[in-house]
Amino acid sequence: MRDISAIVEGFLRALEAKRPLVAAHARRVSAYAVRLATQYGLAPDVVESIRLGGLLHDAGKLLVPARILNKPGRLNEREWIELRAHPDKGMELLERIGLDDCTRDIVLHHHERHDGKGYPDGLEGNQIAWPVRIVSVMDSLDALTSPREYRAALSVDGARALISREAGTRFCPSVVSGFLSLPPALLEPGSADAHPDYYLPDGLPESSSVGATRAWIATIVSR
Repeated sequence: MRDISAIVEGFLRALEAKRPLVAAHARRVSAYAVRLATQYGLAPDVVESIRLGGLLHDAGKLLVPARILNKPGRLNEREWIELRAHPDKGMELLERIGLDDCTRDIVLHHHERHDGKGYPDGLEGNQIAWPVRIVSVMDSLDALTSPREYRAALSVDGARALISREAGTRFCPSVVSGFLSLPPALLEPGSADAHPDYYLPDGLPESSSVGATRAWIATIVSR
């Protein structure tokens, strides 16, 4: 895993050179996702896959034109189709790295939705792997709390409220429960930059987090 981590870091440096905002977003998502994953007591190898998956989830945006990524207004249909292809493009870029299945799932499926209306494969519910669901929520958190040319950044409370409202449609309800159990201070912009790797749970998880863990165990057993 150490060799893969070195390769991934090299890829991130290349991404920073061409798509610095995408790379910075990826580092924050990875840190947030690890922070949430540690609340569940997941095995270290799973947490490491989540860390790598968070770093690489938008790798395909290296092949998306900057004019599309930076467009201040709505994308037209052709541009939207090109943007939606970035998970598949990411897999093409990364296929030779030798990623494990968990990390690959995150790269390919982080835009799937709990209700099956996501892309690229229209997966729903338990068809979406648990680590993917974690990264999906934290991906949205960072997107919402980051400023865009066409809107101001939401506060952490505003992002938490929006994500909560989309539990059961866009997001897995169990993961949203775990997400809401995290102290808001751990989700403030800039907190992910202070300690870019692993985070330990802050005391015992709340009941909502325990419930999410039980839901995850039930998902694994049912496979």
